[in-house]
Amino acid sequence: MNSFASTISKAFYGTFVHSISIRELEFVKHALLFVDNHGVIVKIIKDLNQSQLQEALDGVGEDKVILLNNDQFIIPGFVDTHIHASQYSYCGDGQDTPLLEWLNTLTFPHETKFKDADYARQIYTKAVTRSLRNGTTSACWFSTVHLDATKELVDVILKQGQRAYVGKVNMDRNSPDFLTETTEASVRDTRSFIDYVRQAVINSTRSNENIIDSDKKNDTNTAPTRTPLVMPAITPRFAISCTSELLTELGKLAQEYDIPIQTHLCETSQEIESTISLFPTFTSYTAVYKGHGLLNSRSIMAHCVHMQDEEWDLIKETNAGVSHCANSNFNIRSGMANVRKMIDDLGLKKIGLGTDIAAGYSPSILEAIRCSRTCSIARDPQRSLSIPELFYLATLGGARVMELGSTIGNFEVGKEFDAIIVNTTASRSPIDIFPHDSIESKFKKYLFVGDDRNNERIYIQGKQVRLPE
Repeated sequence: MNSFASTISKAFYGTFVHSISIRELEFVKHALLFVDNHGVIVKIIKDLNQSQLQEALDGVGEDKVILLNNDQFIIPGFVDTHIHASQYSYCGDGQDTPLLEWLNTLTFPHETKFKDADYARQIYTKAVTRSLRNGTTSACWFSTVHLDATKELVDVILKQGQRAYVGKVNMDRNSPDFLTETTEASVRDTRSFIDYVRQAVINSTRSNENIIDSDKKNDTNTAPTRTPLVMPAITPRFAISCTSELLTELGKLAQEYDIPIQTHLCETSQEIESTISLFPTFTSYTAVYKGHGLLNSRSIMAHCVHMQDEEWDLIKETNAGVSHCANSNFNIRSGMANVRKMIDDLGLKKIGLGTDIAAGYSPSILEAIRCSRTCSIARDPQRSLSIPELFYLATLGGARVMELGSTIGNFEVGKEFDAIIVNTTASRSPIDIFPHDSIESKFKKYLFVGDDRNNERIYIQGKQVRLPE
């Protein structure tokens, strides 16, 4: 075996589809992609015929080679930049209720159940499993205010092998008594959670129940992962539920630990009015976060439906990311975010998609793509989002929102292999394929007709993820 072949964990031959930029989609056909023992893409050879393929695979064992047929292709794993794990059990319920009423009548009463860590583990296991099954290889998860339950969420994610940001929600006012923390306890538990995640990641081997092909026997030169699979995220629910003191302390924690921040921003007009009344010294909702040290390049702002120009200036100034949640924006009547303005007029590159379970009814980023397309048409049929733009938002755009654009999001050499093998003719596939279909049309059919049944294999850091039955 040659020295190069000995470092290879997997080799994939077929068609790869990925984003080069926000408007450029590339179909790489008859390509051979090599993944090393650390899950990193180390080489891509394009336009190989069969004789060249055999030569390129010299020394690579047959058990490490995956050959795709003409009905299959590989895409980067999807990135869900905004999802509530605790809400998964009532996904699809309460779709006809405005945001603040929905929170008070459905969400908050349900969240009290997460005082029970065993209950939390059951819900979180199903939520993460469903997310992965839908091809979400990276997710930004919200939990609840409960420290032990949020630890359970981290343990579930590590066991299943998803890449994730996880936040213990913070609320010290304007919340039900059974969910309202003291400011001191909220800060203390958040610090404790951050430390827990860091230690849990160190302790995790990712080599037991969640990985099919660990190939440890071939990994003779173990290197540390460049980016931890799971990271803690500072997570004030929204400004309404936090005092200025708590927001200030959370901003300090984000700076001290240099970790991501995730929250909601300008989702509804009523929410904005309430926020401004609570923080009268600030000129805008976005300025509240900026003024408390919670708006920077690691911030992920969900929704951004009703933004003023001065607020967009702050987003651009700080290089914060935006999570577009079209499904939930429709369902709870928040409004329609103007993604075309974000791309064309503001020049934002850090825009991703969020499912926003359970205000959104589907944990599938495919559904987020479809709702985003509908939203853009409804706003302006002449400037609706294109397929390359939508796919970018679901993959590379989301990676950039998570500040992981140099690690995942497409198939560049040096990036980690987070990917989905899509089979358009899988068993019980909702897609019908005809002789005239090209690989390009099969890809489009997957985006607008396909579902989790077409996700034949899912890889994170080069390892195939085993999902619970």
